[in-house]
Amino acid sequence: MSPRGWLAAIREWMGVGGARPSPPPPTPPRPPALAEEELLARAEEFNRHAEVYWQDVRDEPSGRAHVLNKPFASVADAPGVLYRLGLALSELDLGLGHTVLDFGAGSCWLSSCLNRLGCRTIALDVSPTALELGRELFRLDSRHRPQLEPRFLPYDGHRIPLPDASVDRVICFDAFHHVPNQDEVLSEIHRVLRGGGRAVLAEPGEGHSHGELSLFEVGRCGVLENELEVGELDERARRAGFTDVRLKPYPDPDTLALSANDYRRLLEGDLAVFPLRALQESLRRFFLVTLMKGEPVRDSRNPGRLAAEIRRRGPEGALRGRGGALLELPLTVRNTGDTHWRHQVDEVGGYVMLAGHLLDPDGRLLRQGFFRTPLPGPVSPGAEVDLVAEVPLPAELGRYLLRMDLVDERLMWFSQAGSPTLDLALQVDALAPGTDPEGLRALLSASVPAGGLRAAAGVLVTFPVRLSNRGREAWPNAPEPRPGSVSLAGHLLDGQGEVITRDVLHLALPRPVAPGEGVEMDCVFRAPVAPGRYRLKLDLVMELVCWFEQRGSSPLEVDLLVTEEAPDSTNPGLLRAMIELAEAAPPRARPQARLSVRVRLTNMGNTLWRCRPPGGRGQVALGGHLLDERREVLAQDHWRTPLPRDVPPGDRLEIRAEVEVPSAPGRYALELDMVDEGIAWFGSLGSPTLQIPFEVAGGPL
Repeated sequence: MSPRGWLAAIREWMGVGGARPSPPPPTPPRPPALAEEELLARAEEFNRHAEVYWQDVRDEPSGRAHVLNKPFASVADAPGVLYRLGLALSELDLGLGHTVLDFGAGSCWLSSCLNRLGCRTIALDVSPTALELGRELFRLDSRHRPQLEPRFLPYDGHRIPLPDASVDRVICFDAFHHVPNQDEVLSEIHRVLRGGGRAVLAEPGEGHSHGELSLFEVGRCGVLENELEVGELDERARRAGFTDVRLKPYPDPDTLALSANDYRRLLEGDLAVFPLRALQESLRRFFLVTLMKGEPVRDSRNPGRLAAEIRRRGPEGALRGRGGALLELPLTVRNTGDTHWRHQVDEVGGYVMLAGHLLDPDGRLLRQGFFRTPLPGPVSPGAEVDLVAEVPLPAELGRYLLRMDLVDERLMWFSQAGSPTLDLALQVDALAPGTDPEGLRALLSASVPAGGLRAAAGVLVTFPVRLSNRGREAWPNAPEPRPGSVSLAGHLLDGQGEVITRDVLHLALPRPVAPGEGVEMDCVFRAPVAPGRYRLKLDLVMELVCWFEQRGSSPLEVDLLVTEEAPDSTNPGLLRAMIELAEAAPPRARPQARLSVRVRLTNMGNTLWRCRPPGGRGQVALGGHLLDERREVLAQDHWRTPLPRDVPPGDRLEIRAEVEVPSAPGRYALELDMVDEGIAWFGSLGSPTLQIPFEVAGGPL
């Protein structure tokens, strides 16, 4: 056949050009689709069947092993699952520390992947048994990151038990086609998603509901195998409030393969060699859908262009100081990129700090990132901030070059992204305290049980330590750790001695300690929230100068066992609450009247809330703060409403609060929060609060 004949044949096979493509083979008959009314009426039935399915999986050894080893459970399935997983992760556009809702998590294998990527995960499923398998999966692999506080959240198939705008991303992998009430669920996903966030659905396409495996599962357990249709899904998502719906046209991994010659021809622009019909057929079998809630928000957890201008404030000329001392350096930093800089320290990373590199006079790097200075607040693109860097000068005398840079922690230096640095000449003239090689030595001892410390998850742990000064320099103290003072500090290690979390404690010494003297003090820190075996590594630190271990002193390691026991509010672990209105609050009130608010409270932490003794330390109550119309605090501790009973983790109750309103007419807001009396407001520990705006009317209501 001539080349022209081959080209005509290829075009006919692809359906390109004038030849009519051959009709596709007939599809096998499929079971009748359920009407919308029947799906909604049977929603609870399908949820119960999902639990039955997961109980069967749990109780069958090979099934249990299969789900606990996903996505590597099957040589046959792994390539396709991993391929689709990669596409879904790409669409999620994840950032370090993002809170990701894994909808229909099943055995939580995807939450496992996200946790190891540095995300805070919430595994959500209608089956408690599936979530128990997920907890087992997390316990089996020590590479998981318990400091990210992975959550396993059962729900009733209707309302997702999370506050509004509380997650950054939602992933739904092979689960949405099991949902009978799709409009309701999409509205809930939209509600809990933050503005600028996105939900990604990776779902089987046409024909899945009548595939052999699907029909088998329907017959065995009665689970719902729905058939998704792109146009209908688009309409449902937009009704739920999503601003954009996008689909990615990715082929199945085994769909497309070209000869070397055809590959070369395609690169050279001959589109006729591309098997479009095969691509079209694969698109019917897999839908990758991205639902957008507004325009994407780019911050330093998931940066775009990181760029800054760093300017020195004050006198020009070389910097001068004593070796080992702290040099104050006033600077102005301007955000010239497109990324919002977060400033609050997060152990995962994704926040921005000013930092410096030490170079010799010829520009050769001596120490990279040898100090950090926090930003005073978040910095949006185009904004600038003033700050004072406290630069710890090297102990060795001589001339140096100080290179000022910024760092997006755990991601990259700004200079790696092409951002300009600021180079300053530095002269070190003499030695300062803390630089004597034999100056900082300590002997640390602790009074702990023979088997080490034992604590419930997340509680405060206290034990006595003795610190003896065996060096040649005195240890200065301060009411709070500050540059140049000495503090007791420590890191959390896993059972194998690897660092999990740095600086889990920083405690100021109670008094100065001269050489040869000792001091006793309590070591206080919060236990990890995940049960398991840990070690606490204790050391002393001269703040912003050095750790004693860096000067040759020996740290102290203490074993710690975190148990499965549930703590209570007298010594709490994780204090988290979801506060919702059980009924609409009155928008107006008379001066000095009482505003009646019915509230639904859910214990989202791991701590039993005690309701007794009233007002005593460790009692949990609903309380809150009075705010003005600018959301400034007028009364920090405005009222209390006691709980009628103890509330264990995962439990929910409704109570009515009667709150006195101000006497002056105007616009106000109540900020509802939970309080563990004598210990902490939940909101100060990161638990979400709820603000209720209202107006105090001067005339008749």
